[in-house]
Amino acid sequence: MRAISGGRAFHLQHLRPSPPCRALTPTIGAALLSHTAPMSRPHRRRLPQGFLPSLEPGVSAVHLCRRVLSAASSVSLDDMLQGELDSAKGELQKHEAVGAFQKIPMVMPATDILMSAQRKSRNVPPTKGIANIAKRERNKGAKQLDALMKELSVPLRTYTENFPKRKHLHPYERSLIELTFGEGYYEQVIGRVDALRKRITSVGKQHASVCAKSTTKREAEERLAEGRKKLEEAFQQGKHAIDDLVNVAKALRSMPVVDLHIPTLCLVGSPNVGKSSLVRVLSSGKPEVCSYPFTTRGVLMGHIVSNHERFQVTDTPGLLTRHDDDRNNIERLTLAVLSYLPIAVLYVHDLSEDCGTSVADQYTTYKHIKERFGDRLWLDVISKCDLLGKTAPTNFYCDNSDNELAQYKSFGPEGAIQVSVPGEIGIVELKERVHELLTSQMARIKAEQGGHETQETGTDGS
Repeated sequence: MRAISGGRAFHLQHLRPSPPCRALTPTIGAALLSHTAPMSRPHRRRLPQGFLPSLEPGVSAVHLCRRVLSAASSVSLDDMLQGELDSAKGELQKHEAVGAFQKIPMVMPATDILMSAQRKSRNVPPTKGIANIAKRERNKGAKQLDALMKELSVPLRTYTENFPKRKHLHPYERSLIELTFGEGYYEQVIGRVDALRKRITSVGKQHASVCAKSTTKREAEERLAEGRKKLEEAFQQGKHAIDDLVNVAKALRSMPVVDLHIPTLCLVGSPNVGKSSLVRVLSSGKPEVCSYPFTTRGVLMGHIVSNHERFQVTDTPGLLTRHDDDRNNIERLTLAVLSYLPIAVLYVHDLSEDCGTSVADQYTTYKHIKERFGDRLWLDVISKCDLLGKTAPTNFYCDNSDNELAQYKSFGPEGAIQVSVPGEIGIVELKERVHELLTSQMARIKAEQGGHETQETGTDGS
């Protein structure tokens, strides 16, 4: 009798047709299991104890085969599911991490790649032992063209393989790419570099093959020169893609590094309300401080050291009073920080209107951001408090239904502290409140990490 399963055949030499009600003997069961062992060998799993005695009387050999195959299949399915879970966990860890921009390879300028490739390929000698002059020359020509092709294409392959894929980036870093270069530009540049690599590989193989078929020394020399010319022309035509990749790498590598495990204080507010001045007071960051809007055109990072503890602080571009869909890319950087990073918010208000934005517009923007990101730890600060007695806010219509707006105009948000950097007013209290805020943020980060570890332990145990 021959049974077929999983592409393998095995003989049941000891079995004979038996009546339906006849029970299998232990010898027959052992023989059957010995033949099915190769099927389950890759998993190295044994059948549970008591499997054979649990069979009901009258089970035929074919039924026993089915039971064995079902057990092996279930083991395979468990392994597959576990593999998928491990893969999903790995993908999740990729998305949770930041810092991919600091691992981007250094990109050589196109001119340097070409000069290096030309120099190295010209030094490639022919294979030793070829006495025939024509054969030796065509061998050298083919090898030099192959070397030139590889010296030009291998660096391009390295770049395209080692620049991070957007789908593997942290959401914050994905948003930085989009807001810095525009939608699709990053992938377009890498695609152009890869297309140049394929073009060079194709041209190089073609001319190396032609050169290898030369019949005379002169013909080999001419085909070598022609192949060099075509390869260099192909590279020159696509070198702008490499130059663009150099600029992309330089911009990404210069972006601020954020450690998700360290509490981060994010300063938010309208343009020119004094955020950068507060960053200079609170941290090691030295942002530009000027009296015109949008001085901060990117996300600037600094660090705070308080009571031997290290924290991060980031200065973000100012937000104008308008719908999120109408914001420019500079403003959207601020929204990206608020959306994707575990930060505590220090919202800065300028009730003196020295910033150029009316109190009414500041209140509208503040209310919108507060409603959207109210789950963050929050501290309100009224800057330039030394100017409040010198300038009166612009008058705006306020009826009885706008009591909140009227209160905001007079006192700012509830619980806000007043500071003045030039007058050194409220700076000590500000530093104390910031330390308390970041300490609370640290406790929140540790609690979230503990929750993730508990979930992973539960997943592994299941």
